[in-house]
Amino acid sequence: MIISGFNMDSEEVMVEMEKTGSSSDSQPDQAVPLSVVSGLRIILIGEREAGKSAVGNAILGRGMFDAVGVRTREAVKRQGEVAERQVTVVDTPGWEWFPSRGSSLGVRREIVRGVSLCQPGPHAVLLVVPLSFSFTRRERQAAEEHVDMLGERAWGHTVVLFTVKGGRLKDATLEEEVEESEELQGLVDRCGGRYHALYGRPRKGHDAVAELLEKLDNMVAKNRGELLSSKEVLEEAREKEEEEERRQQEEDREREEDLRRVKEALRELEMEEEMEDVQGEGEEATEESTRQQRGRRYTDEKSDTGVESSSADPTSAPPHLTWSDLRAIRDQRCKTQ
Repeated sequence: MIISGFNMDSEEVMVEMEKTGSSSDSQPDQAVPLSVVSGLRIILIGEREAGKSAVGNAILGRGMFDAVGVRTREAVKRQGEVAERQVTVVDTPGWEWFPSRGSSLGVRREIVRGVSLCQPGPHAVLLVVPLSFSFTRRERQAAEEHVDMLGERAWGHTVVLFTVKGGRLKDATLEEEVEESEELQGLVDRCGGRYHALYGRPRKGHDAVAELLEKLDNMVAKNRGELLSSKEVLEEAREKEEEEERRQQEEDREREEDLRRVKEALRELEMEEEMEDVQGEGEEATEESTRQQRGRRYTDEKSDTGVESSSADPTSAPPHLTWSDLRAIRDQRCKTQ
């Protein structure tokens, strides 16, 4: 799960980590708790193809996670000795740029499960962000949502780790790249100004992993050795999932109720149309009956005046009366009055 073209073989573990960000998190004289020095637990999160597996391999110094082009589908824990201490790294599936509800839920569950693999909790969350393309507001929102689901305290344990394809940024320094992007700057600010960069072609002779671990140690020291509690994350995630299920059930009920109302309205409309059709047929029948009565009356009047009908059917008599017939009927009426 890495950037396309971002080559990080197990034997090429030397990568460049550019130490940048808030100086308040880098205090070399600050004491680091023994528990932090002896064991460090890290969880990697980020969007799909951000380079999380490559970062994990670089930290542990060997290819312990998926190779280039292999998609990580579930949370995976790997451990190794780095700088004479035990380091645990958990890699997690990445979220899509445009996730559906189902796929997003699966990724969220695996991230939460990844936190549980770091019992009693991770010291650090590395939010991996690729800089091979522009960082949009949608991507920032997705990143913030996935950190938020670990709880508000998670931001105090998070460092943004930029992965850069190739050796250097072409037209700007990393600082300029961040400052010129409102979305990148906003994301970094949520992390207390902490960020680093990892390059695909590192500078030789630079111990990037030691620099990264020092940065994380300083952050942990600032947090006074407190962990991002797996128990709290799991409980909060469970509550959020239950709330999401309740909201989804309520939405489903509302949709069913709306559908029921629509069906009732359609049935009422159909009944009204049927009644209108029946009324229309009744009116047509009344009109036909009136025409028949008029036909019979005209036929009777013609019989009284001796005018022959052009048809034996009384209902067809009125349409066949000529103007002469009508004048004869009129004249006869005048004589009898």
